[in-house]
Parts: sequence; structure tokens; C-alpha cells
Amino acid sequence: MINSLCIIGHPSSLGGADTELDHQIRCWQAMGIEVHVCPGGPLDENLKGMKLEERGCVYHEPNDWASLEGLHCISFCNDQFLENLEQIHKFARSTTFVNCMSWTFEQEIVAQSQGWIDFQLYQTQHAFEKVSARLKDFESYRPLFFQPYFHAEDFPFIDNRPQEKFRFGRISRADADKFHPRQLWIYDTMTAPVLKEGLILGWGENVREKFGKTPEPFVSTLPPCGLSQRAFYTQCDAIIMTTDTFENLPRVGFEAMASGSILIVDDRGGWRIQVEDGVTGWLCRDDREFVYKASRCAFEKGERERMRIAAREKLEREWGLQVAMDSWAQVFAEWEKLPRQGKPQSVLTS
Repeated sequence: MINSLCIIGHPSSLGGADTELDHQIRCWQAMGIEVHVCPGGPLDENLKGMKLEERGCVYHEPNDWASLEGLHCISFCNDQFLENLEQIHKFARSTTFVNCMSWTFEQEIVAQSQGWIDFQLYQTQHAFEKVSARLKDFESYRPLFFQPYFHAEDFPFIDNRPQEKFRFGRISRADADKFHPRQLWIYDTMTAPVLKEGLILGWGENVREKFGKTPEPFVSTLPPCGLSQRAFYTQCDAIIMTTDTFENLPRVGFEAMASGSILIVDDRGGWRIQVEDGVTGWLCRDDREFVYKASRCAFEKGERERMRIAAREKLEREWGLQVAMDSWAQVFAEWEKLPRQGKPQSVLTS
């Protein structure tokens, strides 16, 4: 079992990979691991707001690669890590890259071809299959899998929701690709026994241009960060969300499951892992299935309540602390097996 590791980059409260990293830090510290952080630049107010020093993390000066000597280093989708890997690899005990996307970065391919990435870490089989195609033939390629930890305490389960309206929403960054062209049609067409009230968090001009219009008055829009994530889920009985993208293991899913917001999402990618269709939420193959299942969710209060509880239980069972710690322990064991050949002499004797 390792005693310490170093993050290249920095977690934040914004973005899937950044918030995921924050949750993994909590898991590592629960395992008794000293967590170091080597940022890629000065800390802005958002990063300072994470208060990592108060949580026991050890800071290094930005880009001080020599200070990484002897440390196992890990990075979650951080471009500065990829850009500086040649130097980082000279000092680190090992280097691990977590690609949270469903494609391979060009710099990632170059780094792997040079042997600067010791381990590639994946959360799901479908992401591995998409990302590994351009990496698997390199002799240095070592794929590993882990079960991420989701810190559900950040998203308390919201009970006793008001019933005078059926409240729903979707949340993402203001990226037009995150919105399926039929998203607004689904909202307009679905039915409910009471008034519908929608909220889109992550609306921008590029999204409006994609649809060629703004939503109907019963759907409000806010820019990214126009509302806290916790407040957003408080207002949504259901997350009705279809995208043009292929999602790996969306953090939105975990946040909704923790908060008690029913997921009505695409039947592909990471949604299939998070949602058991008809048990913990709904999976939809096309826009008409979205309309049917969203309407059913609005009408069937008892079924909705059973799903909310089942989803929260699934989250605790499959992405809780103990499962994640057991998973990371296996990863760390592989790190320790890595031969020390090729490292600087000062590292070999550390």
C-alpha cells in the first residue's frame, strides 16, 4: 500500500473531471494516504475555495517538477500534465493519466508512444474500448480500471418535494453538442397532470443558435453557474436530458441519484451503468420514448418515489466509499509493482 501520491493539476467545483478528482481525494485520505498537489499555475478564487490545505493536502509550487521526485503522480484530463510529461516522468515514481472522455487526446498518444505515461486509468469498459484503440499497440501501455467514489454528502437527498407542479430540468456546460436537437420538442410534447415547469442550467447563445429559438415560457434558462448545483436539483423532480455526445460516466447522473431527481436519459454510454431502466430511472432510445417516459414519470407519483429511493441505494452500493477504497487499493498495488529502472539515481535511492 502506498503512503502518498501527487496530483498534477487541481480539483475544482466546476467540470466533471475536476469535481470527480475532488471526490477521489476524499477517498484517498480515508485510506490514510497523504495527498500532494502540484498545480499548473497560480490558484484562482475557485481553486482556493476548495480549501485543500485545510483538508490536509500538501501543496507544491506550480510546475515544480523536481519536487515530484519519488512520488506516484496522477492527473485527471489535465492538458498541462500532458504538455509537461517528459519532465514529470523524469522525477515521478510513476505517472498515471485518467482520461474521462470518450476520445484520445493527440498529446496523450505522443506521450504514450514515448513511454512517459506508465498507467492509463479507466472507469468504464466502453470508455476503454473507445480510447484504447490508438494506444494499445504501444509497448508501454498499461490500462487499469477503478470504481470512482462519489461523495454523496455534497448532494443531500431531497424529500417531501412540492407536488403542485411537475418540475424538471437539465444541466450541462453551455456546449451546443451537449443538447440534442429534439430536447425542446420533448419538453413541449410531454404531458403532466399538473403544470410543467422546466429549468435549463447551462444555456448560452451558441445553444440558442442551435435551436433557432428560446424555450417556451414554462422552461427557464440560466447560464452555467447561474445557480448552485444543489439548488438546481432541489428544483427538479426529474432530469430529462438528451445529448448529441457519448457520455462516459456522467457526474450529473451521480448528483441526481444522490439528490433524489429521477434520471430520464439516453440509452447509451455511462447512463446504462447508472440507470436500471424502470427501476432507478428511465433509458430512452429516441425522442418519442423520452416523451412517453417523461410523461409517465409526471403522472406516476408512487413509481417516481420508488425509483428515487432505488437510485440512491444503487449509488451507495456501487459508488460508495468502501467499494472505491477496495478498487483504488488494487490500482496502488499495480503502481508499486512498476520497476524503478530508467529513473534518476536520486529517485532509485529514495
